[in-house]
Amino acid sequence: MVQARLRKLLTTNWHFIGVILFFVIHGYSEHQGLIPFHELLLLLTILLVAGLLLYGIGKKIFKADAEKAGLFTSFVFVLVLFFGVIQDFLNTFNLFSLIGRLIIFFPLCLLAIGGLLIWLRKTRLRFGKPVLLINSLLSIYILIDLCMITQHFLALSSDKKNTALEKYGLTNCDTCTRVPVYLVLLDTYLGSDGLKEYYQYDNTAFETSLRKQGFHITAGTHSNYIFTIFSMASTLNMQYLGNVGSPVIKNHYAYNAAVSTFHNNMVCRYFESQGYQIVNYSIFDIKDVPAGYRSGLLPDNVKLITQQTMYYRVSKYLPLFLERNGWAPGTAKKVHDDFEMNNEQMMNATLSDARKKQDKPTFTYLHLMMPHGPFIFDSTGKRMPPFTEVRNIDKQYIDEAFLQYLVYTNKRISTFLNELKAATGSKAVIILMSDHGYQVAGRKERSLAYQNLNAVYIPDKRYEGWYNGMTNVNQFRVLFNTLFHQSLPMLKDSIVY
Repeated sequence: MVQARLRKLLTTNWHFIGVILFFVIHGYSEHQGLIPFHELLLLLTILLVAGLLLYGIGKKIFKADAEKAGLFTSFVFVLVLFFGVIQDFLNTFNLFSLIGRLIIFFPLCLLAIGGLLIWLRKTRLRFGKPVLLINSLLSIYILIDLCMITQHFLALSSDKKNTALEKYGLTNCDTCTRVPVYLVLLDTYLGSDGLKEYYQYDNTAFETSLRKQGFHITAGTHSNYIFTIFSMASTLNMQYLGNVGSPVIKNHYAYNAAVSTFHNNMVCRYFESQGYQIVNYSIFDIKDVPAGYRSGLLPDNVKLITQQTMYYRVSKYLPLFLERNGWAPGTAKKVHDDFEMNNEQMMNATLSDARKKQDKPTFTYLHLMMPHGPFIFDSTGKRMPPFTEVRNIDKQYIDEAFLQYLVYTNKRISTFLNELKAATGSKAVIILMSDHGYQVAGRKERSLAYQNLNAVYIPDKRYEGWYNGMTNVNQFRVLFNTLFHQSLPMLKDSIVY
């Protein structure tokens, strides 16, 4: 009986369902705890319905031949669902990197689907052994992923919140005054030393305005990582990311590890243990506190799985490609408008919260996509045209646009900080920093891409802990030592290449 059922399973022509199940289960196993279950269930339902529809169409095309219909459906779903995996694999080899370009690889996939359809209609071959192999491999892969999910779930269940805090040496402080704390993060802001070295630009006027508002500016600061998700995961966990390999966005294991670490970060856990409410006006989800807005630059939630699909990659890059060729005008302008709107809405929401009487002290993480691209305004506040509307864009043009937007950012953030201090009666801690510097500057000198901004306002002016040359990984170690009388040691200030 068991053998008969097993044989039936391994010889079924519905193996496309196995492809779909493997895609969803494997994706979940890589991002466990980061994807809402209802989104996962919706994705599975959509894919199963699409698979059944394509299988039904295939049976009509292949004159009720279920074997050919099943193979065609599975092939299409492998290409569609694992499109990014194949593309990234090709791009790791210089020999095949040209094929891996979206403008070439996407049409090739469509040609492959069309070619298989024509061949299957003409051939008289039977595919019993390939079907058996496909079903066997899918069964093994799905079983392995289910085991990994179970193992990970058991590991998470054994993690105790207080024990994790104690591992850091973090203790409760009953006598400490709990003041509101604001982390204002300027994405891609190049610090004053970097501005002087790369642009010969003097940022003294901005620093002077901060000092007049009572901020302490730490000189010679650097980020530890060059990409936002790694930098912020490290900053909010007060430690380096261990055993993740090369910290680049295309390293999916490292990216997943950083997202997971950020999601359950130690800084927010400690603030919660001290009676704080977490307010998240950032582009990332924090456990139990969803992102304030979605920038679309980095995948999150169910997109952590679907980012590898043909639909995701084509829909992300095709509109701008069409606009560059004059076929979809206005696409880039809409992106500019969305970024501007998100930045302004998050600042206004922060100010609105600050003016309200709060039952609990708050830790607010405000992540502003400025002076990060797209570069929307010049130094006078005049809108700059999207890159797609400018001919002959070169590095010099991009550099100039970044500097213009940074000067605008100085003015806009100075106004915002004045408003925030007024809204809080100057009784809140405000941290103004950047996740990293201007990445393009790293082509001149690698360390320039890490030079960042680090300024802090403490109502009672206790700035002894902040030292010149510190890096982001020690930011909250110093803050917790200052506010909550902790004794956290400083980690070595290093740059991770």
